[in-house]
Amino acid sequence: MTILVTGGAGYIGSIVTEELLKEKYGVVVLDNLQQGHREAVLPGTIFIEGDLGNKILLDSTFHSYNIDAVIHMAAERVVEYSMTDRQRYFKNDPYLCQNK
Repeated sequence: MTILVTGGAGYIGSIVTEELLKEKYGVVVLDNLQQGHREAVLPGTIFIEGDLGNKILLDSTFHSYNIDAVIHMAAERVVEYSMTDRQRYFKNDPYLCQNK
């Protein structure tokens, strides 16, 4: 089983990835490194640097790696942006606020 971890280069995403690898899952990490760190991506994963908003990249990733499940860990960590730049938060989950 192959699992896509969005935000897998972040603190929590890298811990989730570590646990998945321990359980022998295949792991693909997708992260734009805006707030994550390439060094946090563990050996044994496939790393794709890119943005969730890139539909072509997502389609290609799902097709190329036969993704079975997604764990969505990509998020903004600066709380201030939730008040000053709401669209920045909504970009991480386009289904959350389709009409905003």
